[in-house]
Amino acid sequence: MRREAFLLVLCAAFAGTVYWIWAWVDTKYLSSIETTTAVPLRNLKDILGPFLTAYIAARLYSSMVRRYERQLQRHRLLLAHILDTSVDGIVTLDSQDRISTWNRGAEQIFGYDESEILGRHASVLFPPTSDNAAELRGLREAAQSTDVLRAHYAERITKDGRRIKTEVSSTVLRNAAGEYAGRASIVRDVTERDRIRDELARRESLAAIGEMAAAVAHEIKNPLAGIGGAVGVLGRGLPAEDPRREVVDEIQDQVRRLDRTLRDLLTFSKPIEGRMANLNFHRFADRILRVLAEEPEIKRHTLDIDIPADMVVYADPQLLENIMLNLLLNAGQALRDPGKIMVRARNEADRSRITVADNGPGIPEEVLPRLFSPFFTTKTRGTGLGLTIVRKFVQVMGGRIEVDTAANEGATFSVLLYRPKESENS
Repeated sequence: MRREAFLLVLCAAFAGTVYWIWAWVDTKYLSSIETTTAVPLRNLKDILGPFLTAYIAARLYSSMVRRYERQLQRHRLLLAHILDTSVDGIVTLDSQDRISTWNRGAEQIFGYDESEILGRHASVLFPPTSDNAAELRGLREAAQSTDVLRAHYAERITKDGRRIKTEVSSTVLRNAAGEYAGRASIVRDVTERDRIRDELARRESLAAIGEMAAAVAHEIKNPLAGIGGAVGVLGRGLPAEDPRREVVDEIQDQVRRLDRTLRDLLTFSKPIEGRMANLNFHRFADRILRVLAEEPEIKRHTLDIDIPADMVVYADPQLLENIMLNLLLNAGQALRDPGKIMVRARNEADRSRITVADNGPGIPEEVLPRLFSPFFTTKTRGTGLGLTIVRKFVQVMGGRIEVDTAANEGATFSVLLYRPKESENS
């Protein structure tokens, strides 16, 4: 309204200026001309003057209005483009919490097209286990009380059933009478951000645990070795039929178990640098399998090995040996009855794929997210560091590890090691 008023005042000023100039010409020049000659000119001024002045003013006003409308249209298109291409979801709800607008960002976050979501109640985005009505009522009341609701964190559900974490900021919309007409919300998917934040916090915690574990392991390792040696001396002094020999053997077994735990703690806590080299994996795996041949977890199962004789991998020999020992022993322990352990290896385009699989019961779905977490284990014995160390060693060598499992169909661990091009011909 201010701009329109300004344009009207400007046009009125222009019209007045034109009329004043014409009047000045009449007074200055036409007054000295004979009446019979000046009258027609004065009449022409009185007839055409206001008309021309009004016409010019109208054209000027119309031109300014058109320019203003073009600018307004450009601003509207720019705003619509920004809203439509925003990576954040921009959603408006009416006073009954029905969805009235839905941008492309909201489509990417939730998976619903605009045509299938408009008009639906906002509760469609809430997990089925939540109290939708109570949460929506609380959000509506909170937004109305302050007109702006900042950084509301909530769990939402996508079209395909995935639960995501969102950060929502809302602004109240009111009609001309000032009554509540709904709210406009900016929705941001923070699932990945929170995952990274939690991962960083976990790594900081693990670093502190690693330092503490290393200190404790060093303090215990030497006394433990002394205990083991002393018990061994005592055992050698007892006759074979002495019942105390069984107690001594059990003590030595527990000492060996503690020693393995300490070694795992030290391996987990200390930084490692890979010493990469080209290895003939067929010979490498054959040596490891001979070492494990008499292990109870391996001996009772069938081994199915498929590794090309000329298979070359680019890896650290010590790290890869530890990885294979852990994966093979885990596979053997996962088989309750005599089963099959399968070892496969292939060179692909730019990587080597090594798989260790079993035909056991598989890994429960609820265990998978914590499978590589330190100190997590489903076994009655063990530190829960084996797979954590495996993943650490794989990452040190610049690779990654994948897990594929299904109920009663076993589990497959795949180690993917990337290799330089020159290793192809080694």
